[in-house]
Amino acid sequence: MNKKLEAVFQVRNNVIYSVTGNTAIKDAVDKMNVHNIGALMVVSKTNKIEGIFTERDVMKKLASTNDLVGHLPVKDIMTPKEKLVSITGDETISEIMDIMVTKKVRHLPIIDQNGILQGLVAMRDVFNILLKDARRESEDMKSYIMGNYPG
Repeated sequence: MNKKLEAVFQVRNNVIYSVTGNTAIKDAVDKMNVHNIGALMVVSKTNKIEGIFTERDVMKKLASTNDLVGHLPVKDIMTPKEKLVSITGDETISEIMDIMVTKKVRHLPIIDQNGILQGLVAMRDVFNILLKDARRESEDMKSYIMGNYPG
């Protein structure tokens, strides 16, 4: 995993919120609300990825039915692993941003070669890294202009 992604996980304390496929949608949505997140990884008991459950999945289901869906299991509406867009963790922030934009996703699971979930990068994480870099660059430019640059 590259250094910038490692920094993301240090800030997040490397927490990956997840549920199993049999978790009720209502319980999953409650968990997302409690933690103020937009996605949960759906994993097996051995931490193998089965899919991702997102706010978008819920909205699509609600828009397509008049039925109550809170009792249904997450696996009925999640994005399954076969359709999942994921990364290895070796990508640059620029590459991750490009993947998110072109694939129209806001969350990218980091999955190792064995299919084991290693992390999750959200668009919010990418924005925070870019903002931090822009602020640091701005401060460096100010220091340079003021003659305080160490170079």
